[in-house]
Amino acid sequence: MNKQTILFLDNTYPKAYQLSTLKQQALGGTESSVVKTALILSQKYNVIVAQKFRDKVHTENDSLCFIPKSKMDKTKPDFIVVLRKYPLLKDLHQQFPQAKLFLWLHTYKNTEYVFKRMGLSKTNTTLVCNSKTHAIHTAQILNNSFLGSLFSLFSNKTKVAYCYNPIAKPDKPPIKRDINKLLFFSSPNKGLKQVVKSFNAINKKLPDLRLYIANPGYKDDKSIELNKNIIVLGSLPHQQMMQHVAESLCVFYPQDSFAETFGLIYAEANALGTPVLAHDIGAAREILHSNNKLIDANDIQQIEKTIVSWQQDFPKVEYNKKFNYENILQQWQRVLQ
Repeated sequence: MNKQTILFLDNTYPKAYQLSTLKQQALGGTESSVVKTALILSQKYNVIVAQKFRDKVHTENDSLCFIPKSKMDKTKPDFIVVLRKYPLLKDLHQQFPQAKLFLWLHTYKNTEYVFKRMGLSKTNTTLVCNSKTHAIHTAQILNNSFLGSLFSLFSNKTKVAYCYNPIAKPDKPPIKRDINKLLFFSSPNKGLKQVVKSFNAINKKLPDLRLYIANPGYKDDKSIELNKNIIVLGSLPHQQMMQHVAESLCVFYPQDSFAETFGLIYAEANALGTPVLAHDIGAAREILHSNNKLIDANDIQQIEKTIVSWQQDFPKVEYNKKFNYENILQQWQRVLQ
């Protein structure tokens, strides 16, 4: 029996990337999840990843290749997974009428997204979210809100599914953990100003603390004022980043302005036995280990007490098998079929 073909389309990320990129340089969470998911699905499908900003074809194995978007017309996909970009669906539906369409969302949508319902219905597109929390929120907005219910009078309800991002179980060599090392590793737009403000406040009471800041490298914020106990790591390859995670008391993420649809920082940190100091927002409660206490990002006293508590009695958190490659493959197979 011939394998079916899945085509992923990234029309956004400004550079070409592939499996080797994960080892060589920093890569955004969405893009790293695309690479890992494509590799997992290549066990059962022929997988093609088309990228707008790629010039040359790269073949990973017999079932996985990365191609320039301009070469898509030579493919015959059974399934097309579009990253983020709703406007591409109409043309793809016309170009590949035989293919099932999926729109892989990585952000929360507001009520205005209901106006996309007609296009999603005409192209028979299924939305793929990153977590159950994300899927429930999206379905509520599109299908069950007041405006969504009105649209249901003259268009089909939008199909909403979810697949977790893949997290491999890490090998954990003996590591000396620094109880005064806090780590922020995410894009600066994900609440970094609030994080730094909170650190500066608790650093006055806990002067031995140091905050290390890293980011994927595609965004920067020069307006944030850093004190002498804040160390900027910049953009690091994944393995180096995980070394910092494993050595830290916690991932320091007390912000309530950005809701993670999944939160790779949650899953990757817990997988290494490192807790995340996080607000109950987005998918935090779903993704983080049950021993990973959540905090109020606006309560400086609670943040300080939690840090001290973890320094004295380190919480036991661990890898979640729900994010392993076998489960991710099964999730996507259910969604595709």
